[in-house]
Amino acid sequence: MGDEAALMLAQPRLLALDLDGTLLDEHSMLPKEHEELVHWVRQQGIEVAIVTGRPLLTTRWVWERLQLDTPVVCFNGVWVGVPGEAPLACEALHEHEVHDIISVLGELDGSICVYPGVERWLIHRFTNRTRDFSRLYGVTIEENPDILRTWQGDSCKVMFVSEPDRLQAALRQARDHFADRYHVVASQQDRFEIHRPGITKAWGLAQLAQLMGIEQASVWAVGDAANDTEMLEWAAMGCAMGHAPQTLRDCADVTLPSIHEYGLQALRPLLQTALTEKS
Repeated sequence: MGDEAALMLAQPRLLALDLDGTLLDEHSMLPKEHEELVHWVRQQGIEVAIVTGRPLLTTRWVWERLQLDTPVVCFNGVWVGVPGEAPLACEALHEHEVHDIISVLGELDGSICVYPGVERWLIHRFTNRTRDFSRLYGVTIEENPDILRTWQGDSCKVMFVSEPDRLQAALRQARDHFADRYHVVASQQDRFEIHRPGITKAWGLAQLAQLMGIEQASVWAVGDAANDTEMLEWAAMGCAMGHAPQTLRDCADVTLPSIHEYGLQALRPLLQTALTEKS
């Protein structure tokens, strides 16, 4: 779809933003250019929502910094809610599903992460790849090697982290083994995430839009990775960041500049055009 045709169809009421590589840079920082863009968008009467693979634990500070009041979509759509309140929607993995998954991932070379709630992050072992995660994300990550045999309860998702040159092989193994029993998706070059089938960012965003009384035709979304695919396809206006993989850019209506160019700034003229069409 061309930019002009897409804009004619997509009158914006809700802008959904991925975090890593979209709103946040490679250092997990919020550029002032993007912060200013979000404030401008809200001044136009457009709601802004965070839709991320992250737990609330590492998302809350962005929500607070931007002074948002919209619910957050975390764990790739699994959890929808307002920080500090009971979830509005939640489709966590059950205990037997977690054991099913980690029994397979435990045979691979990497770190397995589980999330017994939106504010806790457990890892079965730190590696050279994950050792700095606590500093990078500014949170406590609990190391517990016994996870593989003693895990109890639900987990919002299971994440596997490995060296980038080994991740694709591990991802193929996981997909081949689990087939359609779970949704398995890469979110960054060093990790993939597993949750219940049918639960994606699109699912979580659809729940959010419905709760807010906003129709699909008024939702815009921006992302940069494979786990954003369904969200960009579902939104009336799907925008890919310029550094996104070609497969994501191919399914988007518009490609913005990269995170290194503060690509979200390019939304301003697009939104202005759409708002003009609306009036």
